Amino acid sequence: MSLTVGSVRLDAKTVTRVLSRVTELRPRVHCLTNTVAQNVTANMLLAFGAIPSMAVHPDEVAAVAAGAGAILINLGTISSEGERAIPKLLEVARAQGKPLVLDPVFVELSPLRMRLAEDILRLPGIVVRGNASEMQALASLLAATPGATRITTGVIDRIEAPSGMFEIAHGHPWMTKVTGLGCASSALVAACCAVEPDFGLAAGAALSAFGIAGEIAAERCHGPGSFAMHLLDALASLDEATLLTRMG
Repeated sequence: MSLTVGSVRLDAKTVTRVLSRVTELRPRVHCLTNTVAQNVTANMLLAFGAIPSMAVHPDEVAAVAAGAGAILINLGTISSEGERAIPKLLEVARAQGKPLVLDPVFVELSPLRMRLAEDILRLPGIVVRGNASEMQALASLLAATPGATRITTGVIDRIEAPSGMFEIAHGHPWMTKVTGLGCASSALVAACCAVEPDFGLAAGAALSAFGIAGEIAAERCHGPGSFAMHLLDALASLDEATLLTRMG
């Protein structure tokens, strides 16, 4: 179920509307993401109705990202090439007003990642999705970031946005047993931000859909290996009737 606080309601009808916009418009999400998450992220975006691109070379990343609907920067397995690409992605996002989602993987463990996060968080209106430890490490920086949407994922996902706050209690423990699913969820948030200007609502729709797909997959599988396969299938086949049943 989902709890909504604020002026915007997150219900099955609203989630369906956002997901329908994704499948209708097929936004491309440009993902600078970690190497262990690239395949699952691309597949999740395709199942969701969006299009992935993953150019990382500093000499082409701006040109490729310029035509995307949203940008994802994931700091996991950051490389020197990725480090040089980040300022170019920020320039595209700033100049063209593109939604940008930051996934600050293990930022609390690495001075390099913290420095990069600090640079990225100078962009107003950014969306940040991390676990409790990552979001706590960035708390002071986020407090100084105008218009930021903060997403703390866990057993209950908490979204704090300028338009209100959402708490989402969908999902299954096996979602933590498959490498890259958290990273992939950030890409789904970016896909929804590409079609929905209220980033809090966009994040709520993405995480509700992802969590419900996880619940369905868990009912069909026998363990984490088959869970990943069923999760893709469930995400691709979500409809309003299923969302109504699951969201209550």
